[in-house]
Amino acid sequence: MTDSLDEFAEAQRHHSLRRDNDRLKARLKAADDALAAALQRLDVLEGVDRLDPRPPRWTMPKRPRSSSAVVVAMLSDTHWDEVVRPEDVAGVNAYNRDIATARTKSWAHQLAALPTTGPTADVEGLCLLLAGDLTCGLIDSLHMVGSDDTTLGTLLYWSEQAAAAITLLADAYGKVHVPVVVGNHGRMTAKPRTNLKARDNTDWHLAHLIRRLLAEDKRVTWQIDEASDAEVELYDQRHLVTHGDQFRGGSGVGGVIPPISRGVYRKQQRQAGLGRPFNHAWLGHFHQELWGPGWSVNGSLKGYDGYAAANNWPAEAPAQIAAYVTPAGIECRTAIKPED
Repeated sequence: MTDSLDEFAEAQRHHSLRRDNDRLKARLKAADDALAAALQRLDVLEGVDRLDPRPPRWTMPKRPRSSSAVVVAMLSDTHWDEVVRPEDVAGVNAYNRDIATARTKSWAHQLAALPTTGPTADVEGLCLLLAGDLTCGLIDSLHMVGSDDTTLGTLLYWSEQAAAAITLLADAYGKVHVPVVVGNHGRMTAKPRTNLKARDNTDWHLAHLIRRLLAEDKRVTWQIDEASDAEVELYDQRHLVTHGDQFRGGSGVGGVIPPISRGVYRKQQRQAGLGRPFNHAWLGHFHQELWGPGWSVNGSLKGYDGYAAANNWPAEAPAQIAAYVTPAGIECRTAIKPED
């Protein structure tokens, strides 16, 4: 009888220990989950802090002089490593890695010389807008059929070339601020996405590669946005940077002016509702040098290609726009036309 009681007591003790052990395991798992969540939040906060999307203070001086100016230049629609065959465009253009490298160098040197060749002003720095379609993603059939490298090879080569160009510009201007938005050719999915749009685009990845190469250069600041648009404050003005692929149309008799005007108006309505209306919008995408009321459209470094020729669009020389922004507004609009 005594042995039976002892066995029963031992069984109860083991059961109690197992129950306590299960409770401790549950508490430990809850603590581990809470720690993982806290570390994830910390990582997100540190990532946001590292990106620092705020423009630097020098773009918004409290008491700007009337002679002060910030040069705003666009770099978009470079389509680095795409190939344009002269045979496809009646011999008016050609494009490959060697030509793109030469044009990028020419563009950088001309832009670096602008403070001395342009109008007289106290230039305080350069705002360089990387506005998308710098390279192409895996799903772009044009890139896959005619290109000088794989997507990864393109990112490696052009991150180094772009970093060298921005270093040259920092030498000339002293301070360079680089806002970034993505285009449509760099996306990695067949259809455009809204969630994590930038992170699934080679333009975003390329910008971060360049930023890392220039991490020690304190003259260069970055604003790599994950939204479709970026807001940049210059003096007391707000500027909106967007690629332009959201603006549909442009193949009719009216050309691209109607869709651009509608698109800028809708963005202005949205921004006004957010309490952040903008003074000027900067767009790429259309491969045309255009200046409108409250907006500017960039040209293309690639120039005329087979797609444009097949759609009977007029041929335009490679060009990238730039302008002086002063406390009074935008002045001295120009286009840099790189030479091969």
